[in-house]
Amino acid sequence: MIDDDVIALCTIVPLWTWCLSRAGYLRGTRGQRELWTVLTVLACAATLRLGHVERAVAEWTGIDDLAVLVKHLSLILSSVLLWRWVDSVAADAGARRRWQRLTTARPRAVTAVVAVAVVCVMFPFTAPSIVEADGDRNFVAAQSGVLAGTAYASAYLGTMAVALAGSGALCVVAARSARSSGHRMFSVCMYLMSLGCWTGVGYALFRLSYLAYGLAGVAYPMSAQSADQMASFIQVAAIGLILAGVSFRGWEAVTRLVRRRSRLNALRPMWQELVSVLPAETVVRILGPSRFRDRFDPRRLWERLDQRVLDISDSALEFLPWLEEDLPRRAVDAAQACGLAADDAEAAAEALCLRTGRRGCADDTARAFSPLTTPLLRMGHDLDANAAWLTRVARHYHSPLMDTLEAHLASTRKPA
Repeated sequence: MIDDDVIALCTIVPLWTWCLSRAGYLRGTRGQRELWTVLTVLACAATLRLGHVERAVAEWTGIDDLAVLVKHLSLILSSVLLWRWVDSVAADAGARRRWQRLTTARPRAVTAVVAVAVVCVMFPFTAPSIVEADGDRNFVAAQSGVLAGTAYASAYLGTMAVALAGSGALCVVAARSARSSGHRMFSVCMYLMSLGCWTGVGYALFRLSYLAYGLAGVAYPMSAQSADQMASFIQVAAIGLILAGVSFRGWEAVTRLVRRRSRLNALRPMWQELVSVLPAETVVRILGPSRFRDRFDPRRLWERLDQRVLDISDSALEFLPWLEEDLPRRAVDAAQACGLAADDAEAAAEALCLRTGRRGCADDTARAFSPLTTPLLRMGHDLDANAAWLTRVARHYHSPLMDTLEAHLASTRKPA
């Protein structure tokens, strides 16, 4: 296998792996289908770069370098489609800047049509590929000093540069908007894609510089083979960064899954103790999920975690009649007196109130003279945020700190 084929496989294998693993995108949203199409077209273009494929196409059709023409047309198409996809993502970033008028549908269409027309017209006048000693066919090197070939290559490389520059700039717009709205993972995704796009612009400019030297009759600083390998490495870096960007949210989903499983298990001891005071049907339900399932079964994880958080919240409401109105404030003061600060003190205070209320409810002791009427737990509308907070509460619930806080409250209690 020739060296260039080995380098090409560094892009072909990751591209096809991504496309096949994300085939479900075809049944997803429009944006997912467009992204899948972009990378599938790019994977096809990369595959046509293999020496065996180029020779097979030439032998089958009888047209030398036809695989090169199809590859370059695919690169134009994938670049413009990526430009379109990124523009649709950046459209949600708020008011459009003036320069973004250059990235709308009409400029994209004009750029693509002109590039395809020039490439198709100039192809018959290009020089045939140079066949190197290792069997590699170098098309770009053959166009050095050839006006028609330079015009052909400039059309597809210039289109790539324009499309990728527009995509890179729009990725930055989308990344900044995502970061300001709190979507940091998506922001990282867009920044990686932007870096990949700008690396792709560097690839196109590097190729164009080689052709410019040849057209001017000036010797290039490196040999044709070295320049071709350098361009290939830049291309691998560009595609790798773009793939990393579009795959980053997949890692985010895996991270979220692991985090939710961890929180489901962390809440289990406190959850089992608190729901024991709820109605019988609830107690029967909690006997279902075993500790083994909590640890190793990822199915319906979101629903199970949501139900666990809801059970704890319902239990806290059941405990309110046994909690004095000023207990949460006094518990926070006691936690701060024991060295806890800010959120840790509040989490410990909520844990203490839950223990106190659960004990009073289970033992059916006298209810509070002036019971608490406001919700005990600090809960919002986001499941992950609620689960994260209750996990902090659960860490304190069975800790020795609770005995210390209860002793502190007993010592500071005002006489009736």
